[in-house]
Amino acid sequence: MTSTVNMDETTDQDDDTTATVPPLRYLGDEKLMQQQPPVTQDQLHSNEFQNNLKMLPKAMNKYGGIGIAAPQVGWWTRVFCFGIDGSNPRYSNAGNIPLTMWINPKISSASKETNWMWEGCLSVPGIRGWVERPASIVLSGWDEMGAERKPQHLEGLAARIAQHEIDHLDGILFPQCVPDQNFLVPQASLEARDGWAQDWPSRGSYSTLMGELCDEK
Repeated sequence: MTSTVNMDETTDQDDDTTATVPPLRYLGDEKLMQQQPPVTQDQLHSNEFQNNLKMLPKAMNKYGGIGIAAPQVGWWTRVFCFGIDGSNPRYSNAGNIPLTMWINPKISSASKETNWMWEGCLSVPGIRGWVERPASIVLSGWDEMGAERKPQHLEGLAARIAQHEIDHLDGILFPQCVPDQNFLVPQASLEARDGWAQDWPSRGSYSTLMGELCDEK
């Protein structure tokens, strides 16, 4: 059953929706770290669900993300959205990625080729992790009206974001995906990387800027 989002705290409303932006949930939150139940068609067409769909991109914008999964704001279901308008300073080279909502998303195939990136997360503030993922995927799922989307081939940053958000729906956060503890560092450390030892913690991670992808560890 889709749970009701806690609407008791942070409020950020537009004229065309009563959707309220709830507070973020953080690493260690018991429910955030659980697999979420799939959405049914009956749930999707309810007023509550449709209001929460309007809320989710507002939450992403409010908290400064490029993607957000429903569990991150206490909505316990399999929904996420992502998109970049080109103005996010952390991803200045990403270009525009249209905002897209995904319901019951599934990865039907993934490339054998992988890449690495310093990932961050709204639910793990102040920390970055060097994470390997498939370089491209084919993503399927429902749109906002419950229609099956045409499978989409994603690569680059779009593929990376989608995989990160799907992990959230399965209760997985990026600190669980790093090779070892050396690849989990404070944001401040990355900003002071001029003081790092050569090729620490690895050659690829040493030379890759935030928001960029790398083909080697």
